[in-house]
Amino acid sequence: MTDPLAKVHLLIQDGALTAADQAGAELARETRNLEIRDGQNDRFADGPACRRLAVVDFDPRTGEPLPPPARFVPSKPGSVRGAFPDDGDPSSAASIAVNAFGIAFRTIQMFEGAEALGRQVRWAFDGEQLLVVPRAGEWENSFYERATRSLQFFWFESTAKKIIYLALSRDIVAHECGHALLDAVVPSLYDCSTAQSLAIHEAFADLIAVLMALDSAILRTEVLKRSKNDLDGSNAFSSIAEEFGRSVPGPGGLARTELRALSNTSTLPDLAGARPHVLSTVLSGIFYDTLRSIFITRFYAELEKSADPGDTKIRDQAANKALGTAQIIFRRLLLRGIDYLPPGELSFADVGRAITAADRAVYPDSRTLRDELAQRFVDRKVVPDVTDLESDRPHSLELAPERLAELRDSDWAAYQYVEQHRDVLEISRSLPFTVLPRVDSTKATGVESDGQRAMHRELILKVSWNRDDGPSTRPVPTGATVSLSWQDGSCLALVRGGRSLKSEVNHHG
Repeated sequence: MTDPLAKVHLLIQDGALTAADQAGAELARETRNLEIRDGQNDRFADGPACRRLAVVDFDPRTGEPLPPPARFVPSKPGSVRGAFPDDGDPSSAASIAVNAFGIAFRTIQMFEGAEALGRQVRWAFDGEQLLVVPRAGEWENSFYERATRSLQFFWFESTAKKIIYLALSRDIVAHECGHALLDAVVPSLYDCSTAQSLAIHEAFADLIAVLMALDSAILRTEVLKRSKNDLDGSNAFSSIAEEFGRSVPGPGGLARTELRALSNTSTLPDLAGARPHVLSTVLSGIFYDTLRSIFITRFYAELEKSADPGDTKIRDQAANKALGTAQIIFRRLLLRGIDYLPPGELSFADVGRAITAADRAVYPDSRTLRDELAQRFVDRKVVPDVTDLESDRPHSLELAPERLAELRDSDWAAYQYVEQHRDVLEISRSLPFTVLPRVDSTKATGVESDGQRAMHRELILKVSWNRDDGPSTRPVPTGATVSLSWQDGSCLALVRGGRSLKSEVNHHG
């Protein structure tokens, strides 16, 4: 059966890239194929729309609903393969709709791909279709909203009298789609109210935008060309939503070059009391530094293999290959860690614990990347010591491989498993708990010696409860994640949420 495919034209970044130099117009758009893989009983339709994602358009002035702005044109009558053509005007309803749909579609596929989660996620709302509203109204904002199961993008007139459609920004569309995807994997985080929990949502959404910027080979080449193969400082990967940032003054009316800068040196105490979007840059900065470090390591490794490492053309080719590899490694590290985030209120330290535990589960003998990441959490004063990011792998949580399918499929078996292991999970005997639906996850980990893809399969169990710290405090939603190997039933990781919240408060005052 032929997989449905739609050819689309997408903005590579946003209007800021186009205006960067005279060649910008040539860099403005790229042609990409959207493909529905593996016969999912789906197809593309006018809108654009498909089974999991659909554009809903409104008149930007009156708010009245409009017909689908973009038509799916099959390559031949009856074919499921074709294109969403546009008129070349980036401000037309069709172009805005196709751009928002295409970037959201590719973000979802990147997130769910074998190099990331390795499975299709279930949205946090009832229903299987996420709605995209590319012209929701006049406002300097965009957001994901679970209640309306939608991504909403607004438009506004800049101080330079230019109409800015936020649905035309790759960063902003990927960011909001990232919120929806994170909500699908860790829905409890959506309702949390602590500053770090809110900032975690923002940081991950920004980092998913970085991954989508890296998805463009044209943009990777252009950034390396402009920076002379250096990812330090401000560039299209470290800067989030450049056009929006330049069009709207920052706090106090200050001019800025982007909405948020991920290349920064802020520590947690530096931003104590900051709003979540600003606080998030501590966490996103840690991971941007990690991406940059992976790139540098790969770049020098490529140069060592070359005959003339000083040759400019060879250096450019090595840098391009290194960044392409770095984005895959970074994607695995970041997105697979999301699977290990426990339910409930979370701290930045919990994120560090989940990321390192997920990486160790797959690459137990490769410590360098994890050790460097842990040190960055220390350097940013998130935790006092690298050991604060360590997590357990208790032998007592092991399960015979033949019992894993029952644990996956039976809520009763899962409840009994958690009840049996209350002590190691640190659930008080007096507290009720909830076992979430288990996740059977298979992810690509590399390439075997015979050229076949190496795969890793695990069963992920999450349990949530309300921790009661005493009569003077409110119950705190918390939880734990257990990962078990399908190969032998061993415990790959136990990540408990909120374990260092008190120590962090004591450390940072």
